[in-house]
Amino acid sequence: MSPSTSFNIYCMSYKRSDAILTKHLLEYCTYVVRESEADLYRAAGVDDLLVIPEGEAWSFMSTLYWIIRHAPEDVIFVADDDIERFVYRIDDVRNIENEDGTPDVETVTAEIERIAQLVSDLNIGLAFDQNSLAPYAYDAEFKFVGVPAHMRWINRRALKATYDRKDPAASDIDMMMQELMRNRIILQPRYFCVKAHMDLNEGATRTRKGHLILIESLKNKWGKYYGYNHKRNIPQINVQR
Repeated sequence: MSPSTSFNIYCMSYKRSDAILTKHLLEYCTYVVRESEADLYRAAGVDDLLVIPEGEAWSFMSTLYWIIRHAPEDVIFVADDDIERFVYRIDDVRNIENEDGTPDVETVTAEIERIAQLVSDLNIGLAFDQNSLAPYAYDAEFKFVGVPAHMRWINRRALKATYDRKDPAASDIDMMMQELMRNRIILQPRYFCVKAHMDLNEGATRTRKGHLILIESLKNKWGKYYGYNHKRNIPQINVQR
């Protein structure tokens, strides 16, 4: 990163103090946890914490926007807490690791910082990865529309998306759609992805019923620009770039 742009890596975590994954893949990382769980994470060896006071976060999006409001850096990277490996994905999928199979934390951190610098230089508010790891899904190093997955870069000075607790469509997709509407662009690196393991019991914040309500709320809010393929269980972003 350039000396004039401050930057930090954050990992938002909830009810997973017994499964610390993302921290071990990076050179540095600040875990963001709720006050009631802070001691559990410290006991698990996570010393660098940003603690959310009780009552100030209650969901994934409220936590993400809390970080955006309270992080002191210009550009931040926010990762999920269930990442097992960072990978390069072009012709095939290759773990970013050393010859002995251990994570190459220096290369991973450098890639994250490189994309953060692009976001800053281009004055883009939001960037994020692609959920699919399939090699056939790779069609360019970067795309300018897509669906968020496990990691996101946020330029706090350029971001125009806002959070409304009362909005039933509030989600990472809604955040992306707001940026497309107000900033006209997002950035999605397609070559740099993650392998992640989702614990379906601990750390989940949305039920199936809540998921279906969210889909309908996004349809109502964004109309023809948002759709959902229920057979394939994937959202469809109908914005041409």
